[in-house]
Amino acid sequence: MASKNDKTLQDEAIVELLEASVPVDPGQEAAQRMKAKLFDRLREDSSADARQFVTVAGSAGDWLETSPGNSIKILRSDDESMSMLVRLEPGTTFPAHFHPADEETYVVEGETWFGDIHLKAGDYHLAPEGTHHGEVRTDTGCVLLIRKASE
Repeated sequence: MASKNDKTLQDEAIVELLEASVPVDPGQEAAQRMKAKLFDRLREDSSADARQFVTVAGSAGDWLETSPGNSIKILRSDDESMSMLVRLEPGTTFPAHFHPADEETYVVEGETWFGDIHLKAGDYHLAPEGTHHGEVRTDTGCVLLIRKASE
C-alpha cells in the first residue's frame, strides 16, 4: 500500500511532467473527436444520475384535503422523512401541536402565523424536536413546503 509520502511524490512528479510538456495541436479533426467523446461521456454520466432524481411537476399529484381549508400534496416519503406541500385557504387555522422530531417549513406563497411568529413568502422556519407550536393561522392563505420525519 502506498504511503501518503508516496502519493505526494507522485502528485509532484505529475505536476512537473505537465509543466515540462509542450502543448501539441492535435488538429481540428482530432480536437473535434476528443470534444465529442468528452461530451458523450458527460451525457452518459448525467443520464445515470438522472435516473436517480425525483421530480414532481407542479401539475402532478393530488391535493388531499386533511381538514376544511387545509390540503396537502405529498412530494416524497420514505421510512425516515417526508416532504410535502401544505395549502391553507384564507382564514384557516390549524391547532397548536407538539413536534416529536425536527420539522422544517419554507413559505412558498402567502403569509402565516405559527403562534406569535409571522412568516411571509421566502421565510424559513425550523421547529426543533420537542417543541410546541402555537396555533397556525393565515389571513391571506399560504402554501408551505414542509419536510419532517415520517409518521
